[in-house]
Amino acid sequence: MGPDLNVGTLVTVVLTVAVLPLAMLPALSVVVRRYGRLPAWPLLSALGLLGASSALAAFTVFPLPEPGQLACDGGTVATHAQLVPLASIPPILHELGEVGLLGTLTSFTFLQVALNVLLFVPYGFFLHQVTRWRPLVITGIAAVTSLLIEVTQGTAVFGLYPCPYRTFDVDDVLTNTLGGVVGLAISLAVARRPFANPARVPDTAPPSVLRRSLALLVDLLAATTLDVVVTLTLVAALADGATLEAAEARIDHPAIAIGINLAAFAAAVLLPSLLTRSATTPGQLLLAIAPVTFDDASRPRAARLIRRWGVRWVPWAIIPSLLPAIIGAELVSVLARRDHRSLSDLASATTMRTLAGIAQDRAATRPDDAVDEPA
Repeated sequence: MGPDLNVGTLVTVVLTVAVLPLAMLPALSVVVRRYGRLPAWPLLSALGLLGASSALAAFTVFPLPEPGQLACDGGTVATHAQLVPLASIPPILHELGEVGLLGTLTSFTFLQVALNVLLFVPYGFFLHQVTRWRPLVITGIAAVTSLLIEVTQGTAVFGLYPCPYRTFDVDDVLTNTLGGVVGLAISLAVARRPFANPARVPDTAPPSVLRRSLALLVDLLAATTLDVVVTLTLVAALADGATLEAAEARIDHPAIAIGINLAAFAAAVLLPSLLTRSATTPGQLLLAIAPVTFDDASRPRAARLIRRWGVRWVPWAIIPSLLPAIIGAELVSVLARRDHRSLSDLASATTMRTLAGIAQDRAATRPDDAVDEPA
């Protein structure tokens, strides 16, 4: 991205790219609640759905045109749209008659249509594997997703650019939807296999290292996305429409960067844990795990939650390059200790449990309802 790209554009681009992947994160929660754990195939399907949606979101926006290189002809959004269904078929048939089958299959005209189909095959496949929704619902979601992508492209990323750098093409919606249907058909066949339908197990055992790691990964994604958006928004406000280079120079001070990081990490991770009844961060809530006090398995008080957050997030906010070391130290502690407690667990005198396990413990310790004695 060139130095003249307005920071307001970057804010919207970040949000646009993050919307679809963030919307797919609940797939992890679906897997946990359906199977009581993270079995191999359902977990792979959830991660595949996240990856497929991330790829679609990236294709929606990137590559961005270089500043000053977007040539606008004065036309409207409508004049840059292709609204004739199946308009891509006649050129393919023409090439078939001109260069034969092999030449057509390797031509740009055919490959563009074929790639539009293939692009949505993983999305339709993994969406059905995770949700097991009815075929009509999966097809509708694939169509709506494609329509959203085309609208984003056809409106020049919702007006961020003076004219579209990609066109709205109704054939892309049709071919993308076809790709989703192909993925759905493959998923229907796979769904009959035993490995795709593992048995549910009680969700009361201590959460696995993988489950806790995925919860941390979700929190990292939420925190970093919010941090980038807050940073760019503040830069845009301070710059008042200046270039990215000039705007960054105005807040290029370590104290400001640390303050932004702390605020974003607190809003994304600490506040949810303080405000929710289960004391969970977004990632912990999705993976159905929660911290409890180590001695009596009760909900941690605010001071303990702040200590948990401080050990894991504050060093990173101050020195971002410490992130790998922090995660590594937490992981080593979990793997090395028999009770699988991390450094943040130890510092706050807490441990991690599944939500179902916590509910079971509370039900077991709840006294029976008292029976009134007759007068």
